[in-house]
Amino acid sequence: MKIYPTILMPGTLEITELFEVAGMAGVPTNLNVGVAGFPGGLRHPAEGMAAHDQDEISIVLDGSFLLETKDGEHLCKSGDVIHIPAGEDHASTAQGNSKVFYVLFGENHNLVKD
Repeated sequence: MKIYPTILMPGTLEITELFEVAGMAGVPTNLNVGVAGFPGGLRHPAEGMAAHDQDEISIVLDGSFLLETKDGEHLCKSGDVIHIPAGEDHASTAQGNSKVFYVLFGENHNLVKD
C-alpha cells in the first residue's frame, strides 16, 4: 500500500502526478493519476484549448470550474465527475480556489496538445 499526499498550495497552478503505470510488452497504454490545484480565475490553458491523446476522468474535489468544450460551457462543481474523451478540445477556468483529482488512461501516442 502507498498513501499519496495531496497537499496543494492555493495561489498558483499546481499539478502533481501521483503515479504512472506504463503499458507492458510494447502496448502503448498508460495510466496517469494526479491532483491539480487552481487559484480562482485561472484558465488552463491560458489561451486556446487543450486535448489529450488519452481519456480523462476528473473529480472536482473542491470549488468549481467553468469547463469549455465544442458543445459550450458547463459549470462543474465539487463532487462532479467529468469524462473528457481522448482528442476532445477543452479548457477550464477555476471559479475560486479549486482542486481536481484526475486520471488519464488509454493509448499514449505523446500527442498531447496542452
